[in-house]
Amino acid sequence: MLIIDLVKSDGTRERRCCPEPENHFRLAKEEIPAGVRYVEIRHDAFCARAGEDGYMVVPNTFMGEEGNPCHSALIRFRARPDTEACFPRHPMPLYGIVRNGRGLLAVVTGMALDYDLIAACRNGEYSLYPRFRLYEDGAPEDLELRFFALEGSEADYSGMARRYRRYRLEKDCVPLRERSRRYPVLAEMAEGPLVRLRLAWKPVPPPVLEQTPENEPPIHVAMTFDRVCELMDEFHRQGIEHAEFQLVGWNKSGHDGRFPDLYPVEPLLGGEEGMRNVIARAHAYGYLISCHTNVYDSYTIASRWRREDMIKDRNGEIVPGGRWGGGQSYFPCPKAAYEHYAVQDLRELKAFGFRGMHYFDVMSIVPTRRCYDPAHPLTRTEAARWRAKTMALAREEIGASGSEGPFDFCAAEMDYVLYAIFTPDAPLPPICDEKIPLWFLVYHGILSYNPTCETVNSAIRTDDPDPELRMVEYGGRPFAYFYSKFLSSGVNWMGEQDCTAATDEEMRWCVSRIREQYDRYRELRDLQFEFMERYETLAENVALITYSGGSVLLVNRSDQTYDGVPPHSYRRRNSR
Repeated sequence: MLIIDLVKSDGTRERRCCPEPENHFRLAKEEIPAGVRYVEIRHDAFCARAGEDGYMVVPNTFMGEEGNPCHSALIRFRARPDTEACFPRHPMPLYGIVRNGRGLLAVVTGMALDYDLIAACRNGEYSLYPRFRLYEDGAPEDLELRFFALEGSEADYSGMARRYRRYRLEKDCVPLRERSRRYPVLAEMAEGPLVRLRLAWKPVPPPVLEQTPENEPPIHVAMTFDRVCELMDEFHRQGIEHAEFQLVGWNKSGHDGRFPDLYPVEPLLGGEEGMRNVIARAHAYGYLISCHTNVYDSYTIASRWRREDMIKDRNGEIVPGGRWGGGQSYFPCPKAAYEHYAVQDLRELKAFGFRGMHYFDVMSIVPTRRCYDPAHPLTRTEAARWRAKTMALAREEIGASGSEGPFDFCAAEMDYVLYAIFTPDAPLPPICDEKIPLWFLVYHGILSYNPTCETVNSAIRTDDPDPELRMVEYGGRPFAYFYSKFLSSGVNWMGEQDCTAATDEEMRWCVSRIREQYDRYRELRDLQFEFMERYETLAENVALITYSGGSVLLVNRSDQTYDGVPPHSYRRRNSR
């Protein structure tokens, strides 16, 4: 049976019951009475008693209103004190249950960006259900769920991932192997590491919030364009045949300097002529070359900043964002950002000769926002479509597109994710028992990615082999970041060890470590085009990963030899 609770602002409920759906449920927005603020939909199949065999699956374990993606997790049906958790942010709009050898996957297909997932254990009774958040003027679209039964070997979390992947492939996604035939940059990306270069920036946190050309804080230069050319020379000298260089902070006033303005190219770095030299040097060596821009944040110092382009709240006020190099940021409406910034920018960047994965900051690491501006009103779903359209345009103009995180409303239109998991070490909520790599099982073979913040610069982490093994375990593409550390506060979410090029010795050492990792990666890079079919934990810090082409990786991050695999190493074999 399905129980539908319509919850009003004063907490009163109207309960409706309907027969258990076979595979689809829809509640039309017109059927929801005025004044309802939440709709909770409980399915009998997503309930269990403590002691039963099985678990529930939640796609993200972050519990606050703001924050970045954490691991997916299992909730096992063990005896525990009464507890409840509300998970508001979902990189994938799904949840699932495995109970007594049978599984059921739920996919939220209507209002997919407007619900919380509630997991509870009360008096030994477990439940898992969505709570849809309605707007003041009601539901903007129908509430809709699809259900997929999982039997036999499909009835586990790997089977759920495979079923959701199939759903996305049938709906709109295209496998990386097939997509690379139309966009050859994708095949080239898989050949070697992504190397991001933060060239220049202003202080963060910013000492001036509303900046002007007169009061703008000083710009710190870490790498000039001439130095970037010397870095490419060193990559070539050390025999790294394939790499993608991505320029960050090349624009006026450096990283987050004056977005949405990009030009003039920052003179302290060497200006437009210097950037053209970098692009020409990359082309001469056969390297991909791309850059970082931002149409999510904007600053009033920009000549293109217009109040009428910004997201408005229900009172007509512009919505402030974070405080970065350009000062206090504000959110452009995704529709206005596409029409007034992205179309022009990508055309001009293509003319410069950029060819690679164009990177838009932030776009896929946070949920969308509603815009109340009557000139460009958007629901969260409509905002997601405009973000996706922006990503798709970058792919068409530059060769591929990427952004920061794993929210999959852009998955069909993007090609790379900077961090699939932002906070890998975040503690699990009390109701959760075990972290699982659900996102990787779904999207490996569809998207290229760096797995987590801890796998950034794994090549130079000589004191700890675990980050590179995590990258192998989760199927990532190597990622080096020169000058990843830039916050004045000292908060370095990508780690304390950084790639630098202040001296030739520093540069040569970093490139030598990247070269060593590149050599190891070449033995695995063909797996970028395979699906990850199954992930099994064999022992603590030991995992077995099976790929669609028949390859099997045993990754041993433990201190003991396991099945002939030495500590802190891995073995690849073919199972066929």
